Amino acid sequence: MRTLLPVMLLLLLLAPPVQAHEHPHGSTDRVTPGAVRVEVGAKVDVTLLDDRAALKRFKRSYEVTLGAGSGFTVTPDGVIVTATGTVDSEEDPAVYAANRVFAEYYEQKIPADFARHTAGTGDLDFRLQSCYPPERSDSTCTAVVTPTVRVFPFLDPPSDEGYPAEILKTGADPSAPAVLRVTGGTKDVDLPTLPLAKAYGGEIKALDIMTYKGRPSIEVTPTVEVAHLDPPGSRTLLKDDRERIARQITADGTGGAVIDDAHSEVIGLVSLTGAETRFATVEDILAALESADVSAHRGPLDVVFETALAHYHDRSYSLAIPVLEQVLKLRPDHAVALSHLRDSRAWKGTDKEAKRPDADGGGPAFFTPWTIGAAVLLLAALGLGVLLLRKPRGPSPDEAVTAFVGSVPLPAAPLTTVDRSDPGQVPPRRPGPPSTPSTPSTPSGGAHPGPREPGPADRPAYCTRCGMRRGPAHRFCGYCGHPA
Repeated sequence: MRTLLPVMLLLLLLAPPVQAHEHPHGSTDRVTPGAVRVEVGAKVDVTLLDDRAALKRFKRSYEVTLGAGSGFTVTPDGVIVTATGTVDSEEDPAVYAANRVFAEYYEQKIPADFARHTAGTGDLDFRLQSCYPPERSDSTCTAVVTPTVRVFPFLDPPSDEGYPAEILKTGADPSAPAVLRVTGGTKDVDLPTLPLAKAYGGEIKALDIMTYKGRPSIEVTPTVEVAHLDPPGSRTLLKDDRERIARQITADGTGGAVIDDAHSEVIGLVSLTGAETRFATVEDILAALESADVSAHRGPLDVVFETALAHYHDRSYSLAIPVLEQVLKLRPDHAVALSHLRDSRAWKGTDKEAKRPDADGGGPAFFTPWTIGAAVLLLAALGLGVLLLRKPRGPSPDEAVTAFVGSVPLPAAPLTTVDRSDPGQVPPRRPGPPSTPSTPSTPSGGAHPGPREPGPADRPAYCTRCGMRRGPAHRFCGYCGHPA
């Protein structure tokens, strides 16, 4: 065994290094598929009552826009996280409806906004003030407000109407996370999700702030701004970045994803309180999801897309093409997969595609820092092996067994008597118990089991849909996304 140690170390050192996949700094294509635009509004059914002569009812229905912002998807069935300020507007849609219905019925010039106005003096102004909420016994208007929330993922072609959603959880302040759930449109196909980090982390320096200024499309892509924390791991932006990020949030709305630039994972969401940029950490997000009885997780679509990204970021476009095509079989309108597939087909076989070491018939230079280091470690291993071989050896296991057997006295052979009587006579038999056939004795020390047969856990696992080999701990096939 000692003689094999240098050989084993030699084989280990001469083995080629494993190509590990790392997402490049500033890469946001892991997050972009799961980022969404959130639009919040209300439908108001209002009835104006005019009892001056005969009682008249004047009914109208209005669609009111209350706010918009950004968010991101954390489960394939459409659970969305955004800022509470995005969905919890301070504006009252009943005031907006009162202004519009009063101006239309009485033909008054009253702005269609969320402010309370006057209509001169006298009875007409009294009727306007009585039309505003809250509703009383002498109110001249009644209103029924139905909140509406619509979510717009990044798809190609884009969704014109988006997906309807309901509010599951809101926070105590506008910067706290709010949890939504899509209520329609995702029954037959999963939504892309994004990766959430396990913790905010104390060594984070660079951030990517991702927001949407409008409904996502090929023309309206995410707005991504790079910012830095001062000090690292805090929630305070560098002074030079604060004004720029505040302008981004003011233009696009709150609730955008905060991405760790080094690992391309979401570590929080961003909001703006006055002129101050605030962060809700990933711990705050996970706590809000738990209080809403939701657990963030990724689906088969995301697993296949991550496999495609590994090849794409390694510039192995020939390998990325079939996996990206599999992503589009699961979700044909996956905008990022479509874009990467077009690029991979255009760059396949060109100078942009990474070459393997033996692609040109040559190979890497021998005298590289890696090979020199391997040679030094090899010499050290050989020296260690020589020292081990020169150590005084004790008796081997076979020699010890032989010595032990030789020291144990062997049992004496049984004595036999020789009958010297006449061969012609048969000696009489003595009476005794009948003889029984002897059975072989069982060796002491217990039974020794034979070699173990391989079980199901030792056999390689393959996908039951596409036939590709799966790892022992994989929940989904890395090629087609089929669950194990």
